[in-house]
Amino acid sequence: MNRSAYCIEMLKLLAARGFMRKEELAKELDVNPRNIIEYRKELEAAGYDIITTSGKYGGYALDGGTLLPMQGFTAKEKKALSDALTYLKVHPDFYLYEDYRLAMDKILASSSLSETNGGMYLNDSKPVVSKEILKMMDLCESAKQHSLAIALDYKSMHAKQFERIMIHPYEILNYKGSYYCLAYSMKAKDFRNYKFSDKRMRNVVITDTVFTRDVNFKIKEHVGNIGLIQDEVYELDLMLYHETALLMSEKQVGLHPEMEWIDDHTLHYHTIMEGKMEIISFLLSLGAQCKVIEPKEICEDITKILQDMMENYNNTAFSDIINKKEK
Repeated sequence: MNRSAYCIEMLKLLAARGFMRKEELAKELDVNPRNIIEYRKELEAAGYDIITTSGKYGGYALDGGTLLPMQGFTAKEKKALSDALTYLKVHPDFYLYEDYRLAMDKILASSSLSETNGGMYLNDSKPVVSKEILKMMDLCESAKQHSLAIALDYKSMHAKQFERIMIHPYEILNYKGSYYCLAYSMKAKDFRNYKFSDKRMRNVVITDTVFTRDVNFKIKEHVGNIGLIQDEVYELDLMLYHETALLMSEKQVGLHPEMEWIDDHTLHYHTIMEGKMEIISFLLSLGAQCKVIEPKEICEDITKILQDMMENYNNTAFSDIINKKEK
């Protein structure tokens, strides 16, 4: 691109995303950060009001009163908007769908874009977010926007009763169909994830206590590389067989997966995963067509779980029911 094209792209980015740091703009435009300063000068010379914030976390923003001409949509962009609407409609865990639908209506009404049939997406099995959970999420989002602390009753996974706590909400996260509030806990003096759940969270109230958001906060430092929570990392060495081998060869499981076909029915699979319980649950789901070579610790844990399962079935009324049916 020539200099003018870079200036236009920078202008579009600031108009769409608001405040951006110089390094962020340089990364998006794939140029040297020093070039961003020159593009800003070019835009200001052309009459655009660019607000500059200096300092370590400084950057640029386009004045809110600046109007830009609306560009037309390409065929691929039209299809992307249409397909996104169809996709989100069948994913009930996206709690802002109705707002997205209204926003799309406004886009359709204010441009030459006409609604077309999106791609075909099957209904997702994830549960619909309840009204009570939506209410709690809205309160957390509002508190986050205004930097206000929240008081709530919460019961962690292994707790026997609810506890009244005070948190500073930082982010709302979605992981495997469930929503969580990543917040600073006044009790733990550290960041924690709190699940939005009718069973775990209640009596959410926005307080008058104002908190100052940590300017050094980076979300990547508080979530795992793969999952929601930072957990112990394991290198998995697996032998997969038959249908499971074929299915796994088509997937990207974990970090940096490597695979090699030993024969037509056997796949050697190596990957990195995080969190022992999640790993064990995943491996058990593969059934008898998976053999864990390493780590031995995981092998031993799975063996113990299978032994306990067999004991449960052999020593309960379930085995009596099976025996009666066989007779």
